[in-house]
Amino acid sequence: MTPEQQTQAAHDAFLKKKKEKAAARRQKPEEKAELGMTSLMDIVSILVIYLLKSYASDPVVINPTAGQKIPLSVADASIRDGMPVFVTVRGITFMDKKLVTMTADGDVDPAMVQNHLIGPLFDSFSEEADKAKQMTENRGTEWEGRLIIVGDQLLKFSTLVDVLYTAGRAEFKEFTFCVIKKGG
Repeated sequence: MTPEQQTQAAHDAFLKKKKEKAAARRQKPEEKAELGMTSLMDIVSILVIYLLKSYASDPVVINPTAGQKIPLSVADASIRDGMPVFVTVRGITFMDKKLVTMTADGDVDPAMVQNHLIGPLFDSFSEEADKAKQMTENRGTEWEGRLIIVGDQLLKFSTLVDVLYTAGRAEFKEFTFCVIKKGG
């Protein structure tokens, strides 16, 4: 027998043995995979906890700036999603950038405001509004134009008027005020 014939014979013997093993396995009854009750309860518990955590949490997370005291309220409505603007007696922050500084009296710096329009804030509002409009247009939805005002307890009403006027000029239509719910 030539070496090629020996190799072929060995290969044929291997295939014959493989077929015999497969046939022997087919003759055995199939084993059923069973999942214990404990495992099923673990899976259900994990799913329930995940769903409760995801539905119970607010979609908006507000982290006040250092030293900011958010006003207290008895309102029980949750904050809807929007762009937060932080207004304190030290300055106005939007999109993690401090855009406006305040005077010692807590007013907007007069160099930055003209006829209730706060220049740097308007520019930033307009830029973000354009980006948000473009994103919602690409998704085929309508832009809601919602702004979340995170004010300070010591904030002057005139400052709040300037911020709201500036936001309105930048085409924001809805305003939500961030407050902390009083206990009781």
